Amino acid sequence: MAEAELLTIEQLAARTGMTVRNIRAHVTRGLLPPPRLRGRTGFYGAEHVARLQLIAGLQQQGFNLASIRKLVTGPAAPSPQETIAFYRTALGPWLTEAPQIIGEAELAAGYGLLPDPALLARLRELGVVEPVGAEPGGHGQVRVLNPTLLRVGRELAGMGYGVEQLVGVLTVLLAHSRAVADAFVTMFLEVHWRAYVEAGMPPDRLPELRSVIEALQPLAAQAVVAAFQQEMTTAVGRAFDREAASLDTGAN
Repeated sequence: MAEAELLTIEQLAARTGMTVRNIRAHVTRGLLPPPRLRGRTGFYGAEHVARLQLIAGLQQQGFNLASIRKLVTGPAAPSPQETIAFYRTALGPWLTEAPQIIGEAELAAGYGLLPDPALLARLRELGVVEPVGAEPGGHGQVRVLNPTLLRVGRELAGMGYGVEQLVGVLTVLLAHSRAVADAFVTMFLEVHWRAYVEAGMPPDRLPELRSVIEALQPLAAQAVVAAFQQEMTTAVGRAFDREAASLDTGAN
């Protein structure tokens, strides 16, 4: 991470979704390298972001902190550079667009709305946006984590769908997508990651893991699209059958 991209602990917390308290606890436990001190202020870099992402990912898969500490700080643990490279591969290919920072007013205007703190809070809870501070004029800014979702939402709004309908569909979409993603990740962990861990996490195996992820990405995307197309065809058929039955009942 470049000098200009060094983060304070508050910025690191916002970037990774962890609390400042948890980050400090991870440093104390030896799970996270200490920050670089400049005067009395500590700054964190890309290696800290990657390490926190690694810790969070392992916790989600059931590893306790004692086990994680052995994995990430042992003599065979990957170097910060190797960890960063691995996580860029693991996280990067899945998003076709980089996150974008826009003003809250611009975000709302794209849907023909005025800024709405309650709606913004719902989007934050869904993991669609995160706050990043204020613009020069004093208005809030957000980081849109997946601009494709934002663009699709604007197009749907232009077709006449209201914000409540859009948020409702988005909520269902993200919930089910999360379940599908968890299934793929669990499969990867059970077959490849655990073998890597049991082998002592040799750094020379990281390129192999990156290759697996690069091959998995298009296959997972194809499977999700194919399954959705099948279910969408079935859902449309069911819906029109119900509508036809309703019309027949009304005519009688």
